[in-house]
Amino acid sequence: MAQTANMYSTEIASTTSTGSLLSVNFGFDASYIRIANVGTVPLRVTFKSTAATTDDGEVKAGDVAEWRGGGQTYRCGVMTTSTSTDGVDLKRVRLLATGG
Repeated sequence: MAQTANMYSTEIASTTSTGSLLSVNFGFDASYIRIANVGTVPLRVTFKSTAATTDDGEVKAGDVAEWRGGGQTYRCGVMTTSTSTDGVDLKRVRLLATGG
């Protein structure tokens, strides 16, 4: 059984308006990343930068996206385009990265 040398895990929740939800440098090269959108609005995700844009991949509310590195990455950015601040449009993401 293979052992993982490094792990990064976080859960971020916000009711803020449009913009960055998570901007992270793992501090190691991740070979596996799991993003769970447990909020109520779609999220945009990138592993090429710590700042996601509307051109990046979408993870719909309730969906899980997994990335297994063909090349490794050490960063991740998650953002939302929801403009609601009423608490109904909940922005919540769970992220797990392992590798190194």
